[in-house]
Amino acid sequence: MDVSAVLMGLLELCADAEKQLTGITMGLPLNPAADSARSARHALSLIATARPPAFITTIAREVHRHTAMQSQGSQSQQNVHTTTLARAKTEILRVIEILIEKMPSDVVDLLVEVMDIIMYCIEGSLVKKKGLQECFPAICKFYMVGYCDRSHRIAVGARQGSVALYDVRTGKCQNIHGHKGPITAVSFAPDGRYLATYSNADSHISFWQMNTSLLGSIGMLNSAPQLRCIKTYQVPPVQPASPGSQNALKLARLIWTSNRNVILMAHDGKEHRFMV
Repeated sequence: MDVSAVLMGLLELCADAEKQLTGITMGLPLNPAADSARSARHALSLIATARPPAFITTIAREVHRHTAMQSQGSQSQQNVHTTTLARAKTEILRVIEILIEKMPSDVVDLLVEVMDIIMYCIEGSLVKKKGLQECFPAICKFYMVGYCDRSHRIAVGARQGSVALYDVRTGKCQNIHGHKGPITAVSFAPDGRYLATYSNADSHISFWQMNTSLLGSIGMLNSAPQLRCIKTYQVPPVQPASPGSQNALKLARLIWTSNRNVILMAHDGKEHRFMV
């Protein structure tokens, strides 16, 4: 089965679902278009919750393909904006939100791909104006996701130990290897100068200095690193309350108390304090 074809077909049916279903009262007969939209919505939800990795990786792959088409020129851009993927952004975000709520352990394994999808579906200018928490609060439940209001950057800690750094203004993303195991938490300093990353797998917390000379410099984003590791500390590993994977998502978080001081807060209330 071509999963991409199935999902894109369903997205086409419910791309204008909001328009088709507006004003529809429960119990009333639906017109064919509204009935198709409602059925497609339900099918998408069922497929996504039955096979979260397949849904996330397929949509992320389509996003990358359409983003590449967009960068080819104005003529291609005009066609891209009318594609199914572009018209179905609201529906895609609806399903992603369902997966985060119901199956967070599946989502965290593909957190970077999920962020790629979110960045495609939400305008960067809107995130810059309102912040990630207001635009898509569901993703902010993960301690592996951090947003900086000062520099308009998003950091995502991956299962492979890398950090994906997104520039909201340009849509660019840079991946930097940070740890030897899954990243447990990330957080930007209040002034945006530093990023703290923690991995319970390798029992280390690292501090990264942001390359502020690149702020607003679009042309240099692909040629120079935006993060430089300046300090690393070893930390005693945090033991989960129970073996369940759900608890692993909330092992510890990072809380900045000033621009240079951060607390690693474990789920059991234990604190470790660090200074950059």
